[in-house]
Amino acid sequence: MKKEEILKKAKEENRNKDYASIAVSNKGAYLAGLVMIILAALYFSYEIFTGKGTNYALYSLLAIYNTVLYGYQAIKSKERRTLHIITAVIWGLLTVGLIISYFLGNK
Repeated sequence: MKKEEILKKAKEENRNKDYASIAVSNKGAYLAGLVMIILAALYFSYEIFTGKGTNYALYSLLAIYNTVLYGYQAIKSKERRTLHIITAVIWGLLTVGLIISYFLGNK
């Protein structure tokens, strides 16, 4: 294949993709997850120190968000795949634990 043919083929493949928009969206999802984790930690700390109990349903939603986020990255990304798999498994186990705690704690 000639250089011009390769360039033309690459342009055809990337015609309807806006990589800047994709990067912004990905960064937004990352920041949203980070803010969720920080707020959940603050709420969790507040609940523990004030004796209000723990809202396992809220934390299971936070945990499942991160499970899906890192699981999807592990499947789709070749970079840092092992780290994403480990992180997704840890969040997944936490999610299962929180769901079990929610149902066993609400009697």
